[in-house]
Amino acid sequence: MLWANLAQFDPAISSSEALNQTLRGYWWLLGLAAVEAVRQIHYLISEHSASWHRRWTGLFARAQKRTGRMNDWTRFRISRVLKLLFILAIVDLFLAKIYHLPPATALIQLPIAITKALPFAFQLAFGFLFVMFQFIGLFWFLSRGGVDVYMPDDIKTRFTDVKGQDAVLTRVKENIIFLDDPESIEERGGYVPGGILLWGPPGTGKTLMAQAVAGETSKPFVFVDPGAFINMFLGVGILKVKGLYRKLRKIALRYGGVIVFFDEADSLGNRGGGGAVPGGVTGIVPSPWALAGCNGMAYMSPETASLLMRESLPTTGLDEPGRMVDRIIAGLGGMGGGGMGTLQALLAEMSGLKKPRGFFNRIVRRVLGMRPKPPPKYRILHIFATNRPDVLDEAMLRPGRIDRIYKVGYPPKEGRRETYQYYLGKVKHALTSEEIEKLAVITPYATGASIQDTVNEALVIAVRDGPCGPSS
Repeated sequence: MLWANLAQFDPAISSSEALNQTLRGYWWLLGLAAVEAVRQIHYLISEHSASWHRRWTGLFARAQKRTGRMNDWTRFRISRVLKLLFILAIVDLFLAKIYHLPPATALIQLPIAITKALPFAFQLAFGFLFVMFQFIGLFWFLSRGGVDVYMPDDIKTRFTDVKGQDAVLTRVKENIIFLDDPESIEERGGYVPGGILLWGPPGTGKTLMAQAVAGETSKPFVFVDPGAFINMFLGVGILKVKGLYRKLRKIALRYGGVIVFFDEADSLGNRGGGGAVPGGVTGIVPSPWALAGCNGMAYMSPETASLLMRESLPTTGLDEPGRMVDRIIAGLGGMGGGGMGTLQALLAEMSGLKKPRGFFNRIVRRVLGMRPKPPPKYRILHIFATNRPDVLDEAMLRPGRIDRIYKVGYPPKEGRRETYQYYLGKVKHALTSEEIEKLAVITPYATGASIQDTVNEALVIAVRDGPCGPSS
């Protein structure tokens, strides 16, 4: 109001005269300010004096009792209308003073003023959107890639191609059956396991088993590259996780379920401390995860083995040997990976709250006073593969995220014999069954990959030397 008085008179008028005119014309504003000051003083005294508070609450107890009977929604709507009317009254008085019009007609000038200001508002909006779209486009392009979707007929690998891991393969098949028929468990009050961890030495068939799952199942298969979440800029890994699960939910609703495979999960499933230094100190010696023998923990019951594995995980204490060094090196070199919020985003998506889907369901129904429909059940089976389970975060391994943990160890003698027979059956050879049995016996720590490489090397040597033997 003071600014309006200075603008409408001759510039020779002093600021003190304009202030006096404003105070005389709008003394009631000072009265409202004084009432508000008294109210704040009353609150201050009431916070420090119990007797004062009881006296004043007793005076208004009857009014509070009447308003307490009112529905919360009704009270909220009435207060919202009163606040809106109060704001309109203040705006009306302000416009009446600026345009020198009666308060009854001053609000008519509001649409005119808004229309005149639209060109400048559009310029500001365009500049803001231009800058915003640059950042959106940059992060959108950075968050692409690293995720491949395969339909059921795209992969030719089958369960019959996986040799030497019959026990683990049977359990994996069981999870696939549960994914195809979840009602068989949910109707009885249970829930379908949503996560599998395959761990063991390299080359034992973890990735091959996941490929067989993709070939055998009737559900789409999503392969996540090990380096998909390692990025230069902070926050891009979180965007990739959000985009991945947005895609998984769409596929799961369209096809009734989806399987997602995380290869080399140790690159993602740690908070930057466990795997920062090659061969870093974990503080656990010996660890059940490190038992690489043929039998491993086969003498234990599955419950005991699972409990021992979970208890062997490293803690997050900073006083452990090498822990601070690990974190410093992870902070300097691990710009993406499992730290910097990426792992936390993955854990939240795996078992976090699911919000209602759709613009009409979330926005329009709320505006109309209707409750949004709950989100559907997303049938997503997570398969993780790693040869470094000791660096996985304990929050990832808890039931509800990874429900089943299977060791894909070195195959036994029968498994090695089947593997030799499988790969030798693809080439022309003259080995007898006794010789194949001898090969299985003399290679106790052979994996499926090493057996395949052995057969292939023998074929390469045979082709190189020719039918007449090695050349002199």
